[in-house]
Amino acid sequence: MDITQHDAVTHFWCPQLGQTLHFGYCRQARDGLPCPRVVACFSPHFDVEAFLAQCYTAEERERFLAPVPGRLERLGQALAAAGRAQPEDEA
Repeated sequence: MDITQHDAVTHFWCPQLGQTLHFGYCRQARDGLPCPRVVACFSPHFDVEAFLAQCYTAEERERFLAPVPGRLERLGQALAAAGRAQPEDEA
């Protein structure tokens, strides 16, 4: 199966970015792997699950289909990382 065969399929609204996007973008959105929402967004357009099963390993699918941390969790992670990045004399 050609991995680019559905790249031109357009989804009318990306809930994450707030705009119209092509599958080709969403297929590579996270460091070369698909966005975790790719199944929900593109299932009405074609059999995304079959495509993913043919084009990605089980390990890759597990990695990009894992739940994305919510906004508060990401904010907490960013604050914790910023706190760890401070020099000791400023802490």
